[in-house]
Amino acid sequence: MSKYFTTLTAVDNYGGKSYYSGQAKTEDKSIDIAIQNYTIGKMDDDDTILAIRTYDDIDSVSLKAVR
Repeated sequence: MSKYFTTLTAVDNYGGKSYYSGQAKTEDKSIDIAIQNYTIGKMDDDDTILAIRTYDDIDSVSLKAVR
């Protein structure tokens, strides 16, 4: 059984990046968790989502590739 792992990359006005993640048994739930973590953790309203990537087998992906 594979678990889905989603990374969400956000940027602020100064070009700084923040990373949020979510992991669940379904792709949609994984994305929902990552977006929820972004909503909780964003510093101000100027942060914008740059990318959302979902992996279905995180064990085969290097952490460097996730960034």
